[in-house]
Amino acid sequence: MPPTTTTTTLRGEAGFTLVELLIAMGISLIVLLATLQSLDVFTSNAAQQTRQTDANEQVRSVMDSTVADLRGAAALLRASATDLVYYVPDTATTSRIERLCVTAGSRLYATSVVASGTPTAPTSTCGTTGSPIARLATTASTAFTYDGAASSASPALVKDVGLTLSLSFSGGGRTGTTTLKASAARRSAGTLPITPTDLGATCSNTTALLSLSAQIPNVAALSVTYYTTSGLTLGAATGTSVASITLPSTTTTIVAKVTDALGVTNTIQKDVTCAS
Repeated sequence: MPPTTTTTTLRGEAGFTLVELLIAMGISLIVLLATLQSLDVFTSNAAQQTRQTDANEQVRSVMDSTVADLRGAAALLRASATDLVYYVPDTATTSRIERLCVTAGSRLYATSVVASGTPTAPTSTCGTTGSPIARLATTASTAFTYDGAASSASPALVKDVGLTLSLSFSGGGRTGTTTLKASAARRSAGTLPITPTDLGATCSNTTALLSLSAQIPNVAALSVTYYTTSGLTLGAATGTSVASITLPSTTTTIVAKVTDALGVTNTIQKDVTCAS
């Protein structure tokens, strides 16, 4: 009688068939591909978010600095749709000239230069100096506005400056844009940054006359008219940075209206004393 135990054991140890193995491998491959695809999408999204954050932070820092300057004592030198130039007086003889401009290739550049003497707007083409800050979506999508207009022929008189920057953070086969906006209301618009300390008074012991000298830092030309507090004109003077006249020593309070070459004005009052 043939043994049956061996046959039963062999049947109990039978493995997967080839078809079952192929099906299992196929399912595993599909799961693996789906996992890798999800991981790739996650990595791509993370990289895109990083590019956007980096672009935003760098440009936002520049915009915040520009807005802070413009709200203070900065004076505009150039006001066009893609080229903004202003200066901040650092001392009586030096100024920090700042430039924010867009190249024809839609690159945003920032330039900061300390210059002596009368500040002037740079004549070089945007991008030849300074540092690239960001890549813009298009030049047309970027605008500097001045009192709502695309440009201003009288930068010193501009009251409100608007900044709109459409940034491009494309990469890794993906495209993306983000738009940053800011505005600055210029407190010093239309006025010269002068104070009563800029109006000097010197007494002459021999002639008993009072010599007044209006000296405005970093201003090319001045026209100063001197008045009494009642509105009586005492005299006028013009000069480069300094405009002086000589008045009777009995004068005690002086009102000076100062005007620069661009027509920007400011009026200051100073109490003076001079013993006869």
